[in-house]
Amino acid sequence: MPARPAHLLLIDDHALFRTGLRLIVQEHPEVGAISEAGSIAEACALAQRAPASGGGGGGAVDLVLLDIMLPSMNGFDGMPSLRKAFPQARIVFVSASVAPDGVREARARGADGFLSKSASGNDILQAIGAVLAGQPCFAVPASSGPLPDGVALTPRQRDVLRLLSAGKPNKVIARQLDLSESTVRGHVTAIFAQLGVDNRSAALLRAQHLGLVDVLPAYAGPASAA
Repeated sequence: MPARPAHLLLIDDHALFRTGLRLIVQEHPEVGAISEAGSIAEACALAQRAPASGGGGGGAVDLVLLDIMLPSMNGFDGMPSLRKAFPQARIVFVSASVAPDGVREARARGADGFLSKSASGNDILQAIGAVLAGQPCFAVPASSGPLPDGVALTPRQRDVLRLLSAGKPNKVIARQLDLSESTVRGHVTAIFAQLGVDNRSAALLRAQHLGLVDVLPAYAGPASAA
């Protein structure tokens, strides 16, 4: 942990999510400057514009919160470039999916942590503190474990449900999970059937009651029609 407040870099191509994440992380007592980028290239350009400080005002970047699904170059493939641009920074992947293969890939690539986009604000703050203290943090929601009796969601349906909990429309869910909109609609229909509901609002209430999702307060929007 640096003697000065930590400088964070948020890399995500969705400005709304970056804004919500900024509102959360700025509450951490060890966090100072917060920079943002929408792609790997944009992030590396920050370091090139301010090579002495490694990414702009606030000193060298200490922690990068990196989305996996980015345009042009995904987070996994962009790791080497980020390590070169921000050599002292710890890197934590932030993903809409917490599929086991994604978490394993993050570890294999040398990441310092992995967070779900559906993590609670408190979980995110705790993870930041752990990573800044030099501890690995691969936190995934409790819903990645066994489901309650009578509910049998597939891993992909769980991913869709987590994005539903953030108020995402089908087209955004499709883009973030690299699926077609028709496939997403099929997953939404299957989720409704499993939860015994017929609309998104009811699905989210039921999912929260069962402990399947945690809504991110600074990010979640109103549920939209399926």
